[in-house]
Amino acid sequence: MKSRMKLKHERRRGMTFIETMLAISITAMVGGAITTMMAAVTDEVESHHFTRSQLIQNGLAQSRLSSYIARSHCVLELTDDSVTLWLEDSRDSGTVHASEIRWIKLDPETGVLESHFVCFPDSWSESSRILSDTEFNDYSHVDWTSVLLSFQNRDLTCNLPIAEEVADLTFAGNAPLPDQITLIESTLQHSMAITGTSSCTAEAIRVHRLPGGEG
Repeated sequence: MKSRMKLKHERRRGMTFIETMLAISITAMVGGAITTMMAAVTDEVESHHFTRSQLIQNGLAQSRLSSYIARSHCVLELTDDSVTLWLEDSRDSGTVHASEIRWIKLDPETGVLESHFVCFPDSWSESSRILSDTEFNDYSHVDWTSVLLSFQNRDLTCNLPIAEEVADLTFAGNAPLPDQITLIESTLQHSMAITGTSSCTAEAIRVHRLPGGEG
């Protein structure tokens, strides 16, 4: 009789152990499923945040770039990765002066797209600025890159960032000659963007005007 009771008691203990192990296994499975689900949700949220951040960054860069192109008088030079603009006729001379030019180009080392322009020290008098502000009567045969370099060598240029973390940038115009271009297309690829994705925009010069008063 005692032997039967002992055996029955042992069987009950065995069932309790099996049930405990089964409960642990189920808990582990549920926990693993929850972890996987949370990881998937986290990845989705991070992906959505990255995409939204990328769209904002692209939109801001294109907006800044478009603002330069839209209000410029004409294009002085256009290459695959830079554009030189006659931004305004601030001296009302009908000719191009160095201080009226904007050189927009990408620095491949820093990945920053910048607008370069001539700026004179605040301590200079107006007459000194006028004397140093080179006038270009025949703009069609000027090496504008050399012009920028000459002012940079004299520490007479400033620059403003348009976009950062840029991996690649290409420009294209709607005419073969720079001064005849009225529409500029730009394709910008950020270094942090997903491979193969880029932002494209096309901006027109609102009032096309050539030096000398020709439109």
